[in-house]
Amino acid sequence: MSILLQNVQLNNQKTDILIENSRFKKIAPQQDISGKEVIDCLGKAILPAFYNTHSHAGMSLFRGISDDKDLFDWLNHDIWPREARLTPEMIYTATKFSILEMVKTGTTFFADMYFEPEMILKAVAEMGVRAAVSLSTCDLFDKERRQEEEKKIEAYMALSNPAPERIQKVLTTHAVYTASADLIRFNVMMAEKYGLHLHIHACETQKEVSDCKKEHGCSPIKYLDKLGALSNKTVLAHAVFLDDEDIDILAHKGVWLSTNPSSNYKLASGVFMLQKLLDKGCNIALGTDSMASNNNLSMLDEMKLCALSAKIQSQDPTAGSAADVFKIATCNGARAFGIDAGEIKEGKLADCILVDLDNHFLVPNYNLISNMVYSADSSCIDTLICNGQIVMQDKKIAGEKELLSQVRQLAEKFQD
Repeated sequence: MSILLQNVQLNNQKTDILIENSRFKKIAPQQDISGKEVIDCLGKAILPAFYNTHSHAGMSLFRGISDDKDLFDWLNHDIWPREARLTPEMIYTATKFSILEMVKTGTTFFADMYFEPEMILKAVAEMGVRAAVSLSTCDLFDKERRQEEEKKIEAYMALSNPAPERIQKVLTTHAVYTASADLIRFNVMMAEKYGLHLHIHACETQKEVSDCKKEHGCSPIKYLDKLGALSNKTVLAHAVFLDDEDIDILAHKGVWLSTNPSSNYKLASGVFMLQKLLDKGCNIALGTDSMASNNNLSMLDEMKLCALSAKIQSQDPTAGSAADVFKIATCNGARAFGIDAGEIKEGKLADCILVDLDNHFLVPNYNLISNMVYSADSSCIDTLICNGQIVMQDKKIAGEKELLSQVRQLAEKFQD
């Protein structure tokens, strides 16, 4: 299928962009329209879509169900008991709902950390986006449970991938405070065997770091390094509390850090050291975390908070520039999971958004990237294309009303 984006603004210039075989084939004005699906993009600009590098899509049923609480109180008393009541079918519907919201806010890829991966794979395949799907594993330091988790991992690896052109499998250990060294090593071994990425929560709270030092005599970063879990194919979510030795290890190993400012702020976990980590050569990407702790999946919101928190944390108004943060949300997110995308360039995978330049949030338009980081909301996103296929056009997604109705019905089961 060939799509011609006609009269679209790219870098303040009007041009045509041909999409063919899932990639940007040609970027040049006044292209031949014969045999192509033509989209008139007059008044619209093209930008890379967003890459959400940390989420729990199946938790969309819990938006607003438990707010304004400490992280561990929130997990132990409100979230984990309700998660135990989720069925595979519920997770399937909840994941589709999360994807709907991500598409509406310009996201074409998400890295997920949850349960029932077969249902998540199905949901992603049907919704037409990209994802790094994993099975979230923890054994709570119980040997029998660890053996069960290892069997689940092996079963997960045996699952067929319904859309390998868009979906990759990832291996996940929940965190050092929920997983034994043996389980972490098993995930590392399986990741090396199959050439997969690792996705782990790390250094989210001061308590996590303090407890790890008491238990293992070192920080979570050093502990994970001893277990062989750190490389340029490792994505660590949060990474708020880091010392200088941790930062040196992360930079040297090329580890990717997924910052989640909304979730960290809401749970009062801490403030990510964005500018210091960038200056030290660390790899940074951006994520939303879950609807239960955010409470939305908008990378637009995350970009603004990421930029503002960098300035407050460093006490430097030049920190966390709009250009840096936009790159973190797009190109860096793609690189974190080895995806040849995140830029509007010939030969790159065609993942992009069209934004409405007549939207009041984008007027005046002195600097489109600055507007996207500091001003834009979902009303600015008109069209989303993933892997060369239209997923949303004119802000419309097929089956949206039916999906909203299903989610409302499921939410009634969790009101207590």
